[in-house]
Amino acid sequence: MTDSSTHGHGAVPRITLDVELATDQYAAGGDQEVNIFLHVRAQGLGATAPDRAAGHSEVVIIDCSGSMGHPTLRKIAAARRAAEAAIAMLPEGTHFALIEGSHEARLAYPWDAGASPATVAITPQSRAQGIRTARALDAHGGTRISGWLELARRLLTTRPETTFRHALLLTDGRDEHGAAEELRRVLDACEGEFTCDALGIGEDWDAHQLLDIVGRLHGRAAAVDMAGPDSLQEQLTGMFRALVTASTARTLPQLAVRARPEPYLTLTLFRQLTPTVLDLTPEGERVSDDGRTVRFRTGAWGEESRWYELRLRADPGHPGYREARAAAGPVPVAALGIEAAAPADGMPAPVPPPDAVPRVRWTDDEPPLSRPGGAAWHLTRYDEMNQATRRGADALLQQRLEEAERELSAAVRLAHELGDAARLRRLGRLVRVLDPAAGRVAVHQALDLAQIQQAILASSYTEPPASGPAAGEPPGSEDDERPVVCPGCGERVPPGRYCIGCRHELAGAPR
Repeated sequence: MTDSSTHGHGAVPRITLDVELATDQYAAGGDQEVNIFLHVRAQGLGATAPDRAAGHSEVVIIDCSGSMGHPTLRKIAAARRAAEAAIAMLPEGTHFALIEGSHEARLAYPWDAGASPATVAITPQSRAQGIRTARALDAHGGTRISGWLELARRLLTTRPETTFRHALLLTDGRDEHGAAEELRRVLDACEGEFTCDALGIGEDWDAHQLLDIVGRLHGRAAAVDMAGPDSLQEQLTGMFRALVTASTARTLPQLAVRARPEPYLTLTLFRQLTPTVLDLTPEGERVSDDGRTVRFRTGAWGEESRWYELRLRADPGHPGYREARAAAGPVPVAALGIEAAAPADGMPAPVPPPDAVPRVRWTDDEPPLSRPGGAAWHLTRYDEMNQATRRGADALLQQRLEEAERELSAAVRLAHELGDAARLRRLGRLVRVLDPAAGRVAVHQALDLAQIQQAILASSYTEPPASGPAAGEPPGSEDDERPVVCPGCGERVPPGRYCIGCRHELAGAPR
């Protein structure tokens, strides 16, 4: 079942909401659970938005530990050029800072910050100074990511009037000098203050640590492919540019999804599925007197779309559940709505859609699966593939090879079923694929640690369902992983269905 609503006209910004159930119009009586998939789109934001550069703050964090210069200077040289490119493309008026990260966090730019470090506005002079500083970054010392994030928080919160605060973190290591408890404490302080994207380079970074950071700070994690066909410098610079483009393009400060389940149902899960998987359940706010209405803030938005999953569980002893099961037809299970924060700088307020009210038919029989190729089928299979990939990669890290082969077999079979050639190629770096349809694989005897970590990061990404009737295969030939030029932001980015930075569709994008 799909409830759709689109509101708005002309150049007025608008939000749309589509709802699809995992089992079409049915919910099984055995497990008393309903899965609902929500597609939220923000349109018309960029076309009507005035210049808001002064409302944006960017902090670039570069790992300058000694390992960035070992065994060669490739990593630190690529990091210098990427930081330079990020500063060069910031719109004039944007506030920015550059952090040099080692066993301590040092504010590399602005210079002479004194006892109260702060970001500085982009002007021709500050841009030139920031670029000069980026070119002089040197590799030395250890790694203490918690300290880097704490300094970023201090910098980004010195201007309370700033609407959009973003940090971009590059590291080739893990938080060794800061204890796990310290990192948790810092993330507690940073959560809700700014968003953070994180990139891993080399072999010694920790995928789970990066995912924890971006999960708490509503960002994205990705890895630089050291064995990729593109030069390290070109690849990293393209990733920096794409992520900074996406950050500076955000124009809507906050968008929230509101859910009000029927009295016999309890909300057990709300998570973002695309572009990356983020569990937002703990962040839900109960906003009605009876406690039934829950609001989930999804962060700042640009011109983009995201998919979410909402899970409800019925109380079999509740009178409302017995009435719903006795009903002759489908019954409402929740009211779902969108709330958009007032935009900054006089931008017209987005027009929200009417509330959506999905309905289900409760049954004791096994309900039919949602149609193959539909959005719910696509997202459910991607979730299964991502979980199998992560379990398999974790098993490889711990040398549990039989378990790894079993899990990666399932991941390969699902990737084949989904037609995701890019994911199959990634999995092929961990296992020899003998029969993708049957999931017959064999673990490679020699494995690259970086490839295992990259597989874990990839498991946090879900390709959105295609807008057409079937998902289809992502663009790109089966043996070509060369970056493509995004038609939206103009950056060279990894192949896929959407740009990792601006989320523009990459179909037909040139290489």
